[in-house]
Amino acid sequence: MMFAFDTSRGYVVCGRGCRHWGPHGAAGLLLLDDGHILMQRRAPHVHHGGTWSIPGGALRLGETARSGARREAAEELGGLPRYRHHVTHHDDHGGWTYSTVIGDALEPFTPGRGDGEGSHHDWLTPRQINRLPLHPGFAETWRQVAILLGGRP
Repeated sequence: MMFAFDTSRGYVVCGRGCRHWGPHGAAGLLLLDDGHILMQRRAPHVHHGGTWSIPGGALRLGETARSGARREAAEELGGLPRYRHHVTHHDDHGGWTYSTVIGDALEPFTPGRGDGEGSHHDWLTPRQINRLPLHPGFAETWRQVAILLGGRP
């Protein structure tokens, strides 16, 4: 009997000496709608529970950032709206990368019941996001992404 081993799970140490979830990197989906960004408050039982970030997670072996972000976001949000991809921001940590896939929602969307990694979802302005307790990894990326979006963190 052959057992499938999920190589997308587990921690790795990057070139900076930091520990990250996802041996093949990770990706998240940042959805925009009329100046608002869909944010997710992390459930208490997950790593950095209670902090805010975008839906996302570990990439599978051979998976692109765009497809991984889409898959993870759909799992965590209970579905996705149609959206148009803008740009993908890659935050390289030396052998490990977090990719933020940025897109515009093309239709109204209210998150449903996802996989339980998020306890709350909300469409927030960048100013509101700046006042939230952010997941430490997202906080670092948010500064870079906010500038890319034409604002200041």
